[in-house]
Amino acid sequence: MLFQTLDDKSECVGIYCDGQLIFDLVDFPEQISRTWKYSSYLRDIEDIEYASLYLQGQDIQDAIPEYLKDDWEDTSDKIRAFHRSLQISKVNQFENCFFDLVPQRFLVDFCEVKNDITDYIIKNIDRPQRYDYLLKVCQMLEDISNRRLNINLKKLKSYPENNILKDISTGSRFITYNQFGTKTGRLSTAKKSFPILTLKKDYRSIIEPVNDRFLEIDFNGAEARVLLGLLGKQQPDQDVHNFHRDEVFSGSLTREQSKTSFFAWLYGAKSINNSKEGDVLKSFYDKENVVNQFWDGTTVTTSLGKVINDVDRHHALNYIVQSTTAELTLLQALKVDYLLRTRAKKSFISCIIHDSVVIDLSDEDSHLVPSIKALMSSTKFGVFKINTSMGNSLGNLKHYEE
Repeated sequence: MLFQTLDDKSECVGIYCDGQLIFDLVDFPEQISRTWKYSSYLRDIEDIEYASLYLQGQDIQDAIPEYLKDDWEDTSDKIRAFHRSLQISKVNQFENCFFDLVPQRFLVDFCEVKNDITDYIIKNIDRPQRYDYLLKVCQMLEDISNRRLNINLKKLKSYPENNILKDISTGSRFITYNQFGTKTGRLSTAKKSFPILTLKKDYRSIIEPVNDRFLEIDFNGAEARVLLGLLGKQQPDQDVHNFHRDEVFSGSLTREQSKTSFFAWLYGAKSINNSKEGDVLKSFYDKENVVNQFWDGTTVTTSLGKVINDVDRHHALNYIVQSTTAELTLLQALKVDYLLRTRAKKSFISCIIHDSVVIDLSDEDSHLVPSIKALMSSTKFGVFKINTSMGNSLGNLKHYEE
């Protein structure tokens, strides 16, 4: 049975189904099975297909047939007009349910068009092979998007005024990720989201935990370890750049020089192509082997199943390593998220910043930290050394070793 959600926010429960608007979970028909987009209050309802995931970021205009385009443009124009009028009226759309702010007649018309689009896409576009993975990531990111950040306004006002901080002071307190915002699979954020991925580290201290402290976990030398894994090499149990210094360069370079040389070589900087350091790295890492495994001349297909089209030779290795690293982070975050949802009393994932997972940790759940670290470090490419930090704000994280 086709249906549509009326709002994405967890507290704004509402669907349109079979000609009716329904605002209570207990009244949802048991037969609901197909809709456009996931909302967090649908997590416990099994066997629902979400048409938006079939598109994997493709523009809806390029996916729907001509006979639906006029209806879609008409309803889209109306919804944009509603949003503009609410913005002009200074109505906080993050604190209010959308279905309480617009006429029900419009909701019915809008949902009918969405039903037609949902039905067409599910019937005419192949279900992604990685649909289950895409849905799990979507669910995790949706949970994050429904949690309001704890912003310390006094700290915010203590910084010299600039446009970035002005936007933060008047903007959203919620992180809205775009799961399909980049070619490689790295997360991006929606236009009106809190800018967690681009916020300068100097400003991160304005973000404080809802619980007792932040715990940040990230991979040590993520991209280097992914390359080691793709080549079937054993993961070093020490800092990966110290490993390069000691084992690859035999102590001839400092750690910082080793790190700089590795990334310059990995991504094809001309300055290192014909250097001694480049020759040493080339003898240890078989880049051509990796490229030949995962690039067919035009398309990259990573070991995690992500397909990236229209890739030339120059960018192939970059896409392979970056995409695999980004999705490996999400896979590990999914493990941590499941642990917290099933065993934690209060703790939750606050955000994901590139290859780090930030947990809003309650003291009551501190006994779970060893399990969280073990889950994060245990990857399909071997056990990764991880870095852990704790602090009372996102900008005041100190190295933590249990």
